[in-house]
Amino acid sequence: MTQNPKIYRINKKHNDLKNLLNTTLILTKIINSYNSLTGLKSNFKAEDLKTFTKENFHYFLYLFNSDEVVSDWQEFLPSELANNPTDFTQQKLSLILFIETDREEIFCVIGGNSYQIILPFIDHSFGLDTYSRIMKPEMDELASIRSRGITGTVAGENKQYRGVFRIIDFIRFGKVPQEIHLKLSPEISNLHFNFLKNKQTDRIQIYVGKAFKIKKNVDFNNLHKIIKELGIISELEKSDYLSSYEEVTDSNFIENFCKPELIQRMYNDIGNLNNKNLSPHNKFEYDFTNPNNIELFYEADYYVLKERIGEKQYTTFKTVYDKDDIYNVVLTRAVEIYGENDLFNFKVFLQGVRVLCYRNENKRKSTIASSFLYHISTEFPVQGRPVFLVDTKWYILRDSFIQDLKVNTSHILKTYPAPLNLLPIPWDKLIIKTERNTI
Repeated sequence: MTQNPKIYRINKKHNDLKNLLNTTLILTKIINSYNSLTGLKSNFKAEDLKTFTKENFHYFLYLFNSDEVVSDWQEFLPSELANNPTDFTQQKLSLILFIETDREEIFCVIGGNSYQIILPFIDHSFGLDTYSRIMKPEMDELASIRSRGITGTVAGENKQYRGVFRIIDFIRFGKVPQEIHLKLSPEISNLHFNFLKNKQTDRIQIYVGKAFKIKKNVDFNNLHKIIKELGIISELEKSDYLSSYEEVTDSNFIENFCKPELIQRMYNDIGNLNNKNLSPHNKFEYDFTNPNNIELFYEADYYVLKERIGEKQYTTFKTVYDKDDIYNVVLTRAVEIYGENDLFNFKVFLQGVRVLCYRNENKRKSTIASSFLYHISTEFPVQGRPVFLVDTKWYILRDSFIQDLKVNTSHILKTYPAPLNLLPIPWDKLIIKTERNTI
């Protein structure tokens, strides 16, 4: 039996995990955090995990059943016919396979409805980080790439490529890749994943984003080999070729400087809410979209805004039909409750607001939902250096930006020469010495 799993890595530096002394405590914390969030009473214990050891790698299996609605007919039919909800649901087996490696990393593979359990605790850059250590820009072939725009008018884009289109041909300036489907170079395919090839000329195809996935069904033994290889790859030097921006990983810098500055700038923006003639230079500039799915957010028919009224309870305070109104409506609500001079409660309120997106054809369930603050992407200086917030991640511009720009431009000009008839009017430099002159 084979599977085609995505492999995630647990972020052991997460605030809720960093002080836990061993893997079983970490896994217990992850599972019980989700149980507490969803109101489940079960107190999961480490002894409930099934365990297995192979070559000093420790496997932990967590299994659970969840109810899944299998039909919308329940709401269509009259109550006399659909008075038993269990007739329209079924039990679905879900699992998480955690792997503690000999390098003390924790990877995991999921099945069924278990993604939400691990989501708060995974390393969201793991797949892209892994690829940055084995990439060969002039040889790796792109199949598709989804990226987020940091500058310009494009919030995000998803491109598919036909024929041979290499990583080096991807214009990365002003963009941060989020998901990439590609074919690895022959060298890397042989060096790290030769055991997965059916013939010598095969090239390994992978998906990278939050997870790392080899696009090939594997059995458990090959999964074990992949996990071992990921440990080896993690010790290689990273390439900064994928983006001109470098992710900020210093949690102290983020918590003590970046996040407070974000809240302060939004707080300072309160006085600008109803001023339509305000200069852009005096207003907080931001992009607002769901970090998990830009398309569904932009295509929603309306948005429901909820505020926290208890530890786990929310109530709706507004429904809006234009995504551009969400920011003003939320800040206005904060002022209604706490006034204009309470920074602390302003911050607490924003942290408790959720944005739910709906389509008219599916009013029963939101298409996507996330915290209000998670929707904010922006740029501002911190300690004299520009910092970019994009989809909950913080970035700074790489020091090598200018040199990268020169190298990339040189490659484009050499690889894609302009046609000879592009400029039909000859440039007689005896008459027109500079571009500034006119005929």
